[in-house]
Amino acid sequence: MEDCDRLHPPGWWRQFKPPDDAKSNEEVLRPFYAALEACPSDTKLHCAIRFGRDWDSVELCGIDKNAQGQSYWEQCKDEPNDTYGFESYRPHGTGARQPMRYRPIYPSSRFSGDEWASIFNAVTKCPVLEELEIEVFRDIDFTTIEDLLGRLSAVRVLGLRFWNWGAVSDAFVAEVGKSIRKMKTLERLVLIRNYSGMDKILLEHLFPSVSSPSVAQTEDQSMLEELVWISAGDSAEHFYEVFITLMRNSRLKTIELCNQRYGYGNGVWSYQNLIGIFESLQGNKHLKKLDMKPLPNLIKPSEKDVTKEIVGKLLDLVGHDFYVEEIYFPSDLPLKFRRVETQVRKNGLKGMELINPESSRVFLCGLPYAGKTQLRTTFGKEHALLKLLKRHKDIPRTSGIEVTNIDARVAKFSFWDFGGQVDYHFLHDLFIPSSCESGGSFVILCSLVAKEGGMVIFKDGRKKIATFKGPDAIEEELVYWLRFIVSNSKISEKFKPFITLVFTHLDFAPKKEIAGIKKSVEDIVELKVKPKFGNSIQISFGPEWSFVNSRSKVSVEPLLQGLADNAQTMLKDGPRVYRLCVEVEKILMQWNEDNPQRPLIKMYKFEDLCQKSPAMTIRIKREYKVQDICKAVALALHDSGSVIYFESLNFVVVRPNWFCHDIMGRILSLDAMSATLYTGKPVANENGFVKKEVLEQILDGSYDDGSIRKKEREVEGILVDDLIQVMKEMNLCYEVAAEDRRYDGGLFIPATLRNKAEPGMDEDKMIKWQVEPSCSDPLICYLGYRLECEDEERTVLTQGFFPRVQVEFMKRFQSNANCVVKHNIISLRYDGKEVFVEYCGKSTPTHSYDHMDGYIDVLLKSSKRKAETLVFTKKHVLGLIIDVCYSANIGCPGVLLVESILNPKYVEKPSGMRDRQNQAIRVNDLIRNVKSNLMFGSELEPFNLDYDHEWPSPGGSNKAQDLLGDDEWRGLIMECSKELAVEVNKQYQDLEEVQAEVSFLREDDQLEDLTSVDANENDLVGLDPQIVFLFKTIKHLEEQVEKNHRITRGEINHRFDAFDDKLDEVLMLSKKISEQVKENIKLQKKLVLDISRNIEKVMDFSIHLQQCRVPRLLYFTAAGNVTRLITSVVPGLKSVQVHLMCEHIEGIHLVTEQKGCKLLLTSEHLQSALPYVIWGVRAISLLVKIGGVAIGAGVGSLVEGTERELIRGLARSIPLNAVPSNLDEGCVTRTLLPEDLKASIPVEKQKAAEQWLVDFLSGKSIPGLFDLHRIRYTCGSRRLAWVCGKHRREGVRDKTMEIVPA
Repeated sequence: MEDCDRLHPPGWWRQFKPPDDAKSNEEVLRPFYAALEACPSDTKLHCAIRFGRDWDSVELCGIDKNAQGQSYWEQCKDEPNDTYGFESYRPHGTGARQPMRYRPIYPSSRFSGDEWASIFNAVTKCPVLEELEIEVFRDIDFTTIEDLLGRLSAVRVLGLRFWNWGAVSDAFVAEVGKSIRKMKTLERLVLIRNYSGMDKILLEHLFPSVSSPSVAQTEDQSMLEELVWISAGDSAEHFYEVFITLMRNSRLKTIELCNQRYGYGNGVWSYQNLIGIFESLQGNKHLKKLDMKPLPNLIKPSEKDVTKEIVGKLLDLVGHDFYVEEIYFPSDLPLKFRRVETQVRKNGLKGMELINPESSRVFLCGLPYAGKTQLRTTFGKEHALLKLLKRHKDIPRTSGIEVTNIDARVAKFSFWDFGGQVDYHFLHDLFIPSSCESGGSFVILCSLVAKEGGMVIFKDGRKKIATFKGPDAIEEELVYWLRFIVSNSKISEKFKPFITLVFTHLDFAPKKEIAGIKKSVEDIVELKVKPKFGNSIQISFGPEWSFVNSRSKVSVEPLLQGLADNAQTMLKDGPRVYRLCVEVEKILMQWNEDNPQRPLIKMYKFEDLCQKSPAMTIRIKREYKVQDICKAVALALHDSGSVIYFESLNFVVVRPNWFCHDIMGRILSLDAMSATLYTGKPVANENGFVKKEVLEQILDGSYDDGSIRKKEREVEGILVDDLIQVMKEMNLCYEVAAEDRRYDGGLFIPATLRNKAEPGMDEDKMIKWQVEPSCSDPLICYLGYRLECEDEERTVLTQGFFPRVQVEFMKRFQSNANCVVKHNIISLRYDGKEVFVEYCGKSTPTHSYDHMDGYIDVLLKSSKRKAETLVFTKKHVLGLIIDVCYSANIGCPGVLLVESILNPKYVEKPSGMRDRQNQAIRVNDLIRNVKSNLMFGSELEPFNLDYDHEWPSPGGSNKAQDLLGDDEWRGLIMECSKELAVEVNKQYQDLEEVQAEVSFLREDDQLEDLTSVDANENDLVGLDPQIVFLFKTIKHLEEQVEKNHRITRGEINHRFDAFDDKLDEVLMLSKKISEQVKENIKLQKKLVLDISRNIEKVMDFSIHLQQCRVPRLLYFTAAGNVTRLITSVVPGLKSVQVHLMCEHIEGIHLVTEQKGCKLLLTSEHLQSALPYVIWGVRAISLLVKIGGVAIGAGVGSLVEGTERELIRGLARSIPLNAVPSNLDEGCVTRTLLPEDLKASIPVEKQKAAEQWLVDFLSGKSIPGLFDLHRIRYTCGSRRLAWVCGKHRREGVRDKTMEIVPA
């Protein structure tokens, strides 16, 4: 599309301004018509038509692609500036380039029907009108809209906002959808916060084939490619339904979604809903991009803590039959979802044919001298046992990774032998396939004997009795490798890593001890290892084949057979792979056999090999670019470990084992590199830098001083620069510019730093700030964070991870900051900030596995503002580490990171890692603690904004607000406020339900309706503590926010902090909640009064029972347990305790400390008493449902603890369906009444029940046992009632009641 300003000056349309002294709408619109006619063909226009609440208007402007500002399309995706909608389209900033607006003249505020018809006629005739907005805020003749849409001929972008809920009919929406469906030029559609239900109807008529399978796809809107849907978010169900409709549509290529929800209850979905969306996306071959980033609060707050299982399910869903190329999750979701976004983007073979794998990779893992190389040799060769024994001592240790291919008749294997030396471990995780999708499995070999320097340690120096490892050492070794594998395997719920455990050197044990050793190992595996890792991996262990002599062909044959059986199962039932990748892999295997001296080939040659595959059909070549397909194949083979390839490379390493063994093996054999001199200086300096010319000689094999392993084979066509490029892509090194004198040029290789570490320092390094702060500088702030594995038991930040982080820091900061790297340390000075990043953990007591519990601490000192420092830390330090971890190429695919906050005391005065090891709290845990304190604090101090976090001794304490930062803190207050609002709204809905049941007309003798009385703190006396707390919470919140407001405003000039409007938002919301709480209290009072004053109607008492010969509200509890309400007879129930309720006109209630009376239970007694049981349960249930005032009146958790337990037990015993209650924790799952308790009771049964109760109470003292007294009210209808002693005394004193003999 061409720019409108090419032939016309910026803002040319503003010359068509309506006259200031216009006398009619015709004069106002005349320039508008002139602008449409004068616009030449190379100009594109944007027009907005608004049927406003107060004023109609038409706006016109040119579309200038070169001007500053957002396009209409981009602006629509931004959040609105107010509650009612988006600002008008302002594409070109401010001033003379703004749209020209045409409005009716005063006093008229609207254009007439004829004037609108003229406007529409002019718009439809304009051939260069590209973008059109239509807003409707009032009643209009909607046929004009349908006519307008049907006549548009050039519009590419259409925005619709229909705000008049009452006027917009479903039929009109359907007609609009049909009209849009017929538009032949429409490419983009914007639906902005339309009324509930409109979006769904509109989309169904845009794409009828989605909702009606009988309709062909040819009936759908065929030109529309992109949609922005900004939902009003009226309900989670509506939002989800429309979402699903969009996902199932087979035409749209881009969908961008916003859900601007204001007010209460922002959480919309559970994670299961999100999984449902991804399931609906499977098979959609047209959609390329789904952007949910602008969806705030998509997931319910109660589910914000995403589990590894949820991430695994999503990763499984995007694995195959998933064609979307880009997905963006809401920005407030946990960073763990970035793994899913990355996985979606990296699969470039979507839609290709899938088949079962044909071969299996077996990765041999274990410490040095565990027997990995010997086992691989025994598997792969047919030497006699004697020759194997003779050759055993000559087998060299593996350097890097070596690969052996074996055809075991039952299955094809490639054994990848990982060098066990600790130096090589950092390399292994780059070559473990990130998923099980290549049919790969692992074998962990564990030597049962203790060795030193490769030699068996014998007891007492005698060479007959070997020293065997203890159970703890064996378990530790297994756990190390299992955590390593889980951390480097893609998170999945379908396909878990398959791991076989093998134990070697049992042949060193005396025969009489073999059984005991096997039993000990079996207990370790079955009782400790499997329970710990069972949900993350599949462990294969069998006493008959897991103990082997790796030198014996006979001994290893059962193991090989077991591996073959497992491989067949995995290849059959595991995930399928792309046929094209399988065939290219075969071609590369043949290439490697034919060209053993060419382990690296240029990309054009790789493309030639790919095109030899039968799977590279003409259709594929036609639909995709060959170069793109070949790159996708190379990336897929890289993920499976078959090649090494990165998108920035112009070549492919087709023999990864050559690179690992010959190249990296040479670099990592640097035992004496710091002592090796080159032109009088060490080859690798103390900061890990190696001169490029030295590295080139090492890589091409020409440099040899006896300390570096020699080049083992000749290769062709290899350029040293290519090898360095591979190392750089894998973050194995970083190249410094030759002119950078700080580093004297060369390459930074963090692997060389291992040899610079001082022995014994790893666990107790002391770090010190380079610049001591001045005591007079109040702006110095200290921040400390920790990044660690969420699942600390099963995953770990591997030894290879931190060196790659070090390289990434060098890339990010080397050019403009002082960045120094040491072993497991990064020191950074940048723009007034000093940062230490330390890889921490502990070595195991038995072996030198570096940092088994690896985590990363970040310590930062800054002279900048705290807000600015926080942004820097989150984005450029923590964010960088997280990016590396979640990277598709150099990350830890099985790790989910969590963020913790360090005790500032240990940041300001840094100490060794052991001192601060327990001085950290996870951010999520701190927020949970704060919310618990805010939401459920004490009655004396609700919504405590001064929450202090107590650190483990001697750490002291810190205010949570200081730890979280102002932005996080204010967001947390807002979230808590919204959750309070949800509770208050739900309470009101429950009260309305009760009101519908007990809505009665007032009688003349009833007391004044208290709903007209304001709810204030004086009304809180005697109320439920939950309501008291809620009311005081809101009041306290208002006071605290207003206080913070004043403090923040007062400190602006001192702290230079920008004022945060969130405080205003919180304050406004708290005031709304406060008003709603008052309304709830009023309604609660009214309902209690309604029930108490109309108890005869509520309970359906007969006229006979209204004489009150005996109390009428009776309930049974279990004998000896006053909190267990009896509602049915069960076998073994022989007696119950009878209790009676007070029937006071202002509030029926339970009587505290009532003795009651024991009743021996028979079926006859129960049958006679059944009406009373029903009435009692009905009364208690109603009051439980009401909560609040009723609870304060005696049903619920009272100020005293006795009745709290009483009502908890009673409510808990009501056998009803689960419906939330606003009572307290004990009643969360109780409801009102079962259906059988709602039926009317015949008068005859009521009389019989009364007579039974009269007979039962005959001779008993009702006042003594139940503290109830028969009275008559002295006013109105002078009704009779049984009231408690307290109310009797008050009534007699106030002369509102008189005693009536029973």
